[in-house]
Amino acid sequence: MERYTGIMKLAGIILGSVIVIFLVVHIYGFVVQEHDLAKNLSDVEARLAKAKTDENILQDESQYLANPLNLEKELRARFNYKKPGEKMIIIVPPQATSSTGTAAVSD
Repeated sequence: MERYTGIMKLAGIILGSVIVIFLVVHIYGFVVQEHDLAKNLSDVEARLAKAKTDENILQDESQYLANPLNLEKELRARFNYKKPGEKMIIIVPPQATSSTGTAAVSD
């Protein structure tokens, strides 16, 4: 009977050890998964913050360009736009000038 009790204790210890090892492996898997998800969440939050900043910049620019005077000013500056009959004068900064002159006039 003592031998049977000793075998049962040994079987219980082995079964308990297997259960503990199984649980430790699963808990470790959950910890790794949680770490990966936390990293993904921080990446998404950073992208969201940048998108909100970009949205604010675009809204400000949109409001600025909604004013016809500002839109005309930007067209003139970015695309060398001129109205019919206007003359455009392009002034070249001194450090970029050649010995031939500092201004050009186009019709």
